[in-house]
Amino acid sequence: MAASPEISSTFRANSGVSPLLTAEGPFVSVVVPVWNDAERLAGCLRSLEKQTYPAHLYEVIVVDNGSTDSVSGVVASCANARVVIEQRAGSYAARNTGVREAVGEVIAFTDSDCLPAPDWIERAIVHLINNRGTVVAGRIEIFPRSALHPNGVEQYETLVALAQKEFVNNYGFGATANLFVFKEVFERVGYFLADLKSGGDLEWGRRLKKHDFTIEYFEDVCVRHPARFSLSQLYFKILRVTGGLCDLKRMKGAAYLEFDRSWGMTLIPPVRALATILREPSLQRMRDRIRVCGVLMFVRYAEAFEKLRLTYPKLWNHPTSAR
Repeated sequence: MAASPEISSTFRANSGVSPLLTAEGPFVSVVVPVWNDAERLAGCLRSLEKQTYPAHLYEVIVVDNGSTDSVSGVVASCANARVVIEQRAGSYAARNTGVREAVGEVIAFTDSDCLPAPDWIERAIVHLINNRGTVVAGRIEIFPRSALHPNGVEQYETLVALAQKEFVNNYGFGATANLFVFKEVFERVGYFLADLKSGGDLEWGRRLKKHDFTIEYFEDVCVRHPARFSLSQLYFKILRVTGGLCDLKRMKGAAYLEFDRSWGMTLIPPVRALATILREPSLQRMRDRIRVCGVLMFVRYAEAFEKLRLTYPKLWNHPTSAR
């Protein structure tokens, strides 16, 4: 049952107890890394200001990762938010700084382009309290610019991007766009690998398992994340993710990512995935199904080409990777 703003304000004024909790919850530090994304950060902070969780029980730490736009000005308008600086490039370096600066018993992670639901913190805290020793990974709902007229890239993203339930159930990690953890866990497991530009949440999730912690997925802990809407945006994501996976394999050994396809295997047409898209009920028109299939093929062969470039770097000059 979602808590209404009226009920929440009554609890805040009278007892400081959140409607879904039977006692006052722990203090929460929300860590939001940002790099040149002030406009969308403003939307994220507005969503965080509307939380049903008592305002005196959470803070927002915006970690500026070397932005050139007006991050400080945006944060200044949010009463319970503050800025810390991390000049070392990379979102995991920024998140580590946020964890070190946090005063909360619980650390919540989201991204500057995400819009947390009003009861985001509240519902996550209920799950954390009921499942001590568990890391909470919540749903990441992908949305297009226009619900009525999404383009092919947006439709593809809506179907496949940030599939948090699959991440948790199949690969044992939760994406940091929507993750809650007791701070004490970092004392045992350690911080994210700051050198990684992608895949740091996967590597950290595998360390969690070695320390006997578990990650569980909860559908009702939700943030909304905008879909990428152009092939160029998708391409830079491919550069970042593929580069991160290659870095992980270099650091941990070739067998570390048993699910990762070689560049040669990536060249094989994704027949099963194409068939699934052609049967996808949310794509009502054949035209939509065909163009999403086209985006899938672009992704598959862009990934194969990037893996080839990283496997044989001496064959050409490699471009600067996307942040």
